[in-house]
Amino acid sequence: MESVRPNASLPVPYMRRLNPIPERTFYLARPGVRAIPSGVATTAVFVSFQGFTLIMLLWAIWWPAPISTGDYAFAISCTAVLASLVIGVFLLLLRKYPGFLIAVLRSPFISLHVTDRRIMWTLPWMKAPLMEIGRERVLGGIVGMLDARGNGPAAVILVPGDPSADIDGNIHFDRLPDAAAFVAALQGQ
Repeated sequence: MESVRPNASLPVPYMRRLNPIPERTFYLARPGVRAIPSGVATTAVFVSFQGFTLIMLLWAIWWPAPISTGDYAFAISCTAVLASLVIGVFLLLLRKYPGFLIAVLRSPFISLHVTDRRIMWTLPWMKAPLMEIGRERVLGGIVGMLDARGNGPAAVILVPGDPSADIDGNIHFDRLPDAAAFVAALQGQ
């Protein structure tokens, strides 16, 4: 800090920076569909079996095509019961595991920015970031086994006791494009 000369006249002009220094982006990832969490494929396989069973039941109800009013009433009531069961199961899952379902739906759209000041998770339709972590809370990163394109798992190592970290003190990414560049950006390279 600069001191004022003893013979300076008052008031002394105070100079400050009006334009802040812009952030430098070290890493930017728009993961896309490949960023969907692991385990979703297994869930999709089981859901597809349930969907196949539902289609077979609907086929059995509606084939051959109903002819009489009683046949139509039976087919419509059975279809309504099946639809209410499917909607009930979906609402039960949404109520019991809302975070997982919302994360799966959001994951292809989340952008990950690593700058010289912070790490941000953003969605294109939201002005505020989903999550933001200051660089002072980041100790580094770990990269896992990469595929031929350089995509793979990575983790951010946070300071001990950070509320955003898991039990190991990390934030894990299942599939990250150019994971080695992400870890290098966390180191500030």
